[in-house]
Amino acid sequence: MNTAKWKLLTICCFFTFSLFSQNEAYQHFNAAIASFKAKDYQDALAEYSKAIKVKPDYMKAYYNRGNVHLNLKNYDNAIKDFNRAIKLDPTFAKAHLYKGYTLLQKKAYEPAIISFTKALKINSELTSAYQNRGTAHMRMKNYDAAIRDFTKSTEYNPDSYNAYYNRGLCHNKQNNYEDAANDFSICIDIKPTKSGSYKNRGKAFLKLERYEDSISDFSAAVRKNPEDPDLFYYRGYAKLVTGDLAGANTDFALAIEVKPTHKGAVKNKAITSFKLKKYDNAITDYTNYIKIEPDDASSYVNRGIAYLKKEKYRRAVGDFNEAIMIKETLAEAYYNRANANLKLKEEGKACKDMRTAAKYGYKPALGYINDLCN
Repeated sequence: MNTAKWKLLTICCFFTFSLFSQNEAYQHFNAAIASFKAKDYQDALAEYSKAIKVKPDYMKAYYNRGNVHLNLKNYDNAIKDFNRAIKLDPTFAKAHLYKGYTLLQKKAYEPAIISFTKALKINSELTSAYQNRGTAHMRMKNYDAAIRDFTKSTEYNPDSYNAYYNRGLCHNKQNNYEDAANDFSICIDIKPTKSGSYKNRGKAFLKLERYEDSISDFSAAVRKNPEDPDLFYYRGYAKLVTGDLAGANTDFALAIEVKPTHKGAVKNKAITSFKLKKYDNAITDYTNYIKIEPDDASSYVNRGIAYLKKEKYRRAVGDFNEAIMIKETLAEAYYNRANANLKLKEEGKACKDMRTAAKYGYKPALGYINDLCN
């Protein structure tokens, strides 16, 4: 066989081998797609890996395998595959997009923002990048930048619940409560069954002192999600502000039923029980709160006053002692301990405490010192 014929045969064999390899790679690639659709992610990984082994520059196989890793929450492997796809084709916008999304899951917010920005620079129609970049900015507390991205997202997707919801959260963080309420209203129009929109609009209404509106929103949210103790707590707080002590007390109790350690609900139930002159309940409530927050001197003072009201003077003195141990300059504790000691006929101790209360600036004590100490 002459040299020319040998070269031609070699070229033909190489072409045939390359074509065979490509076909084999495509077969594995298509098998991987079928497995992915069937949610058989391990098989999909294996098939994409086989395709890459046959065809090492198979950019789409790297990209798709990255998405499989992403679904399996193998974030580091996903990023490696997206980087390989980007290296093979730096203009592959979706690889930048999903790399950014993976970084977002890893809470690597700054690199995620860079990836989303690259994706948009290549293809401005990848509008989900605005939503995701906005989320990264929001988690970094860059609320102005986040609001710009969420606004851009709503321009492309006017029914994007998540964009309005997150923008509303950002407005709340920036004390733009009217704007926040407007965004959550749009969310309610888009998805009226979601409790979170009512909850957050209710919180915005609280800040705007629109208490009846906030109560209405928290009630709507409760109907949709009765397992959220915060809903009862916030509704109770709104009722407390408007003077509905009984309603507030009931709501704080409901919050505690769902979450017995809800600090705000336990404390405010104690406050409302006391204001309602339900002193036994107040003692129980403050006892529960002290278990959660044992270093709150004011809670010992308030429980001590409730003991005073129930004529349990020794226990009252014990609570005022605890309060003073926590905060030595707490004038109210001395003043009330003076009253308890007076009931126990400990006039000398009562006089000393009343003088100390006055020393620490408790003005009501001044009117009693002369009579008590003479």
